[in-house]
Amino acid sequence: MKKVNLPRRGSLAAALLTWMLFSVLAVFIIWGYRDRARLIRNNENERILNTLFAGLRDYDDFGSAIEANETLKERIAGLAVYSSNLSPIYRWGKAPEHFDPEILEEKEHDRFNRYFIPDRRGRSVKFVIHNERQPRPPRSTEASRPLRTAADGGQSAEPSPPQNPRSLWFSSLAVGNYIYIDINHTAYWNTITFTDILYPLCVTLLLLLVAGIRFLYLRNIEYRQRIEGQQNLVVLGTAASTLAHEIKNPLHSIRLQTGILKKMNPAAGAEEITRIEEEVDRLAALSYRVNDYLRDAAGSPESIHIAEVVEETSRRICGRSILEGEGGEEVLVRMDRGRACSVFENIIRNALEAGGEEKAIRARIKKEGGNAVVIVEDRGKGIPREDMLRITDPFYTSKSTGTGIGLTISKRFVEAAGGTMVLENRSGGGVSVRITVPCES
Repeated sequence: MKKVNLPRRGSLAAALLTWMLFSVLAVFIIWGYRDRARLIRNNENERILNTLFAGLRDYDDFGSAIEANETLKERIAGLAVYSSNLSPIYRWGKAPEHFDPEILEEKEHDRFNRYFIPDRRGRSVKFVIHNERQPRPPRSTEASRPLRTAADGGQSAEPSPPQNPRSLWFSSLAVGNYIYIDINHTAYWNTITFTDILYPLCVTLLLLLVAGIRFLYLRNIEYRQRIEGQQNLVVLGTAASTLAHEIKNPLHSIRLQTGILKKMNPAAGAEEITRIEEEVDRLAALSYRVNDYLRDAAGSPESIHIAEVVEETSRRICGRSILEGEGGEEVLVRMDRGRACSVFENIIRNALEAGGEEKAIRARIKKEGGNAVVIVEDRGKGIPREDMLRITDPFYTSKSTGTGIGLTISKRFVEAAGGTMVLENRSGGGVSVRITVPCES
């Protein structure tokens, strides 16, 4: 509806703004949820490290400490200590055989040179400590022995173990340039995956929600306007019906008096009497059209041949058939015959009053799917763009002698038959009226 255009634009802007604000809010909530998961992950890392290094007080190496603790065994997938030449001093589990320092590039670290490297595919976080301090030279020959590589599950590569194993492991930590720990974080990655799915889902649901609210808002406006229009029609109908009835009697009296004047003195005042009769006819036509508008739009539907209606109406008004071809296609529609005649009468009269040549008025009938389509065209002056949206409003007209209700009646009768009526300006001048009505099944 035309009256809904401004609310449509305003509601669209409000809907988009609301959707954007709620989307931004969803981003903040989801990122807060992810940040909380990250903090929990880091806290678990600290707890696992503390448990691991506390276990070294009772065991000779990392592997033994991990195997003895069910939590560490479940959470730590691999551990290794690498020397400056990137080869393992100690290696346990799924730790790589050689450390690749490129994985630390463009990664942030804390003040203790600790790196957190998320591994989504492995559902874990690589925890790397970079030790840049150079170890002091050993004080004794015993302390300068090669450290255990333990690449085969944490076992020593030396034939005989050192005398102080715990001191050896802490020495290996001091000598190693990189400490690598692969910690499983299934819950963390489940949260990340969940939020990755949740964000677009939230945005889509918010969009649907806002669109639904806007749709209900527009429908509410439309219903209110329709109810208001119906109330106005009731008032207008009562007033118009009374007025049209009251006008008929004075008009009838005026006709009688002008007829008497013509007989008494045909030569005197002939021009003035003719003008009076024209105005009387115009008032009578207006009262009849108002009655047409107020009566039931559907009428008494029956099966009619639409081409016959167009041909009969055009012969009565134009003196010829405006149908192209042999009377058009054999198309039957279900519509009140009198109202169908009124529809095409109004359209053809408008075409005649449009200022174009009478012979340029033509009509075509065709079938499209299950609909009958009637196109009536003329070569008049067309409809101004500013009038196009209001041309079917009741009593709106740009003509000095028009009633402004003919096209309104036509559209109302066509819609009551389940059809549509569309007016368009033609290239080169003129108007095309396209009427679509369902065919009789």
